[in-house]
Amino acid sequence: MKKFWKKVSIKKTSPNSFEIMLDERILQTPLKRELVLPNLNLTKEIVKEWDQVSKNINTESMILYGLISTSLDKIIDNRNSYIDDILDYIDTDLICYRAENPKELVELQKNKWDPIILLIEKYIGTKVQVFRGILPKKQHITVHSKLNNIINQFNNFEISALHRITSITGSIFLSLCVLKKDISKNEVFELSFLDELWQAENWGFDEETSQKRKEISIELNKTIFFLDCFK
Repeated sequence: MKKFWKKVSIKKTSPNSFEIMLDERILQTPLKRELVLPNLNLTKEIVKEWDQVSKNINTESMILYGLISTSLDKIIDNRNSYIDDILDYIDTDLICYRAENPKELVELQKNKWDPIILLIEKYIGTKVQVFRGILPKKQHITVHSKLNNIINQFNNFEISALHRITSITGSIFLSLCVLKKDISKNEVFELSFLDELWQAENWGFDEETSQKRKEISIELNKTIFFLDCFK
């Protein structure tokens, strides 16, 4: 997108409603819905995303704007599709598939991921299976139905964030624990990149891969910040 504005500002329309102005225009979603934001913190952060010097703006890099636009443009009319995308991770969830060796990695996965499994079992009241190797296997149908019930209780903003966190981490279980506030933003990053970080510590860090992890960490932090703005 080519930059067509000179000034980005905030317009307060009520105690809990804010709009972002691009010169005299109200910022809209990609589908031309006016963006009304619920609090000042989120508004200020989205202003930072739009208040760029560059004449060519990459909207794909606007994580917060993207999350709220997805909520308003897509999830509002395709909620079940987004929920189904999230639920598709149940049978392939990252933390349910464990290494068979080396022993150190096996123990690390057990120590770090088993507590998450216990949290999920607490949420849904049923057993979650853990598998060895990488061949996909099925969780019990009860796991699917219980998680479906939980996720359907979330609002569209939460679904937008949950969808993104799940796709980043490869784990519906980790992302659900984030929404339940049982793990922090730092923990979800470390837990989702457990194998990769362990390999890097033992075999050396690759600069390009490390930079990619840094970018993902920033995206996770902003997504969790987005969630926090609605509490």
